[in-house]
Amino acid sequence: MKSCVLMFLGLSLVVMGAGAAQVKSKANVQRGEEVYKSLCWTCHGNYGRGDGPAARYLAYPPPDLTDPRVFGKKTDQEIVSGLIDTKSQTGPSHRTMVIGDVLKKEPLQDAIAYMRSLSVPGKRASISAGKDIYDTFCSACHGAKGDGRGPAAKNLTGVKPRDFTSKDFVVVGHEQQIKQTIFEGAAKTFHGSPYMPEWKTTLTEEQITDIVEYLKSFKKK
Repeated sequence: MKSCVLMFLGLSLVVMGAGAAQVKSKANVQRGEEVYKSLCWTCHGNYGRGDGPAARYLAYPPPDLTDPRVFGKKTDQEIVSGLIDTKSQTGPSHRTMVIGDVLKKEPLQDAIAYMRSLSVPGKRASISAGKDIYDTFCSACHGAKGDGRGPAAKNLTGVKPRDFTSKDFVVVGHEQQIKQTIFEGAAKTFHGSPYMPEWKTTLTEEQITDIVEYLKSFKKK
């Protein structure tokens, strides 16, 4: 009987230890996205640009999280402390709101990990926004996977949509050139396909920048 009790206690300690390990796990971007989309987007916007539906009602505008300077060199702990401590606020937009009142520390850390992923180093661009814009305007020809095999591609004769997964397609170092192609259309810029339309009357410069950053995410063959 005594050995059974000891075994039960031992198993209990193992389970408790596993639970503690889960609590101490590192911040998770995927979990953070769920937290962000359930609580944060109403002020910070779908892509973190501070343009959520509730933003206009705030005394201080939410920061643009696609700007790398917002978090800068701050550690996660410094940001968390600023959001749960009324005496150490991270910015004016949170002076009237203490996030710690409604959100536990672990989900808050996850949300911060996700918000860090919204910015592109050295640029003000949103890869998430770029994906949504690409899926809406570009995937019909270029394909959801960027391989040039979109549903409309089979109807084209004598020309194939650009394959963004080809090793010959290089984005880094050619961003401005690609932006110009999207803006003006391929035929007007590099004597390319007349089927590639100009998007300057449909998309903003910011949206085109977002698309270009998203193009970098396609895996090469």
